[in-house]
Amino acid sequence: MQFYFRLFRRELPNSLELGGLFIMFVIAGGTGIGLLVGIAIGFGLLPWLWPELGQLWQGLTVVAIYFVNSLIWFEFGYCWGQREAKR
Repeated sequence: MQFYFRLFRRELPNSLELGGLFIMFVIAGGTGIGLLVGIAIGFGLLPWLWPELGQLWQGLTVVAIYFVNSLIWFEFGYCWGQREAKR
């Protein structure tokens, strides 16, 4: 998680307490879903669309989808956490 905090140069507010824990679970679940989607696309759909691609490109596709999805879920969870902290 520290990678994302440094990337966005943000910190979760201290007032979240259990809400912050929930946000971390949402982010972790979202990135897990991203890994499953990445595997399905990289090793299932990609070889079917482009059979000449090697396993290196399939693996890179999985990693890229996972990375982008984890950034999206982090941004979603962080913005939601900020809104909840302002309530």
